[in-house]
Amino acid sequence: MIIIGYKLVDFTPFHTVKKAEEIIKSPVIFEFSEENFALFRAICKKKEIVFSVETNSVKEALLANAAGASYIVAKTKKAAKKIQRIAEYYLFDAKILLKIKDENEIEKAAKSGIDGVLLPNGVIDGSF
Repeated sequence: MIIIGYKLVDFTPFHTVKKAEEIIKSPVIFEFSEENFALFRAICKKKEIVFSVETNSVKEALLANAAGASYIVAKTKKAAKKIQRIAEYYLFDAKILLKIKDENEIEKAAKSGIDGVLLPNGVIDGSF
């Protein structure tokens, strides 16, 4: 299981980006939107920056995986479970992370078969 943001596990935090010019450090995380997804993806690819996409939509998760996202971050456990099933069926390259606020939720995510979790310390420059 991938655990990003927990003090006892080494990790590289994600940098939250909301504008294209903020994509300067790796890895980055941004919320999926039709308006910026193609632009953000192109910049990340050109600069060889690992990118993650935050969504609760299966369609957006499919697009993010097809576009080369390393991680797809679900905001709810229900969404993470749906996306994880699709990811396993289609053999996604991207890993599915569940956004959690408390380390006690790690075990619940593992029992649900989700690839990993993202805790607040795993994201800098943004709100969790």
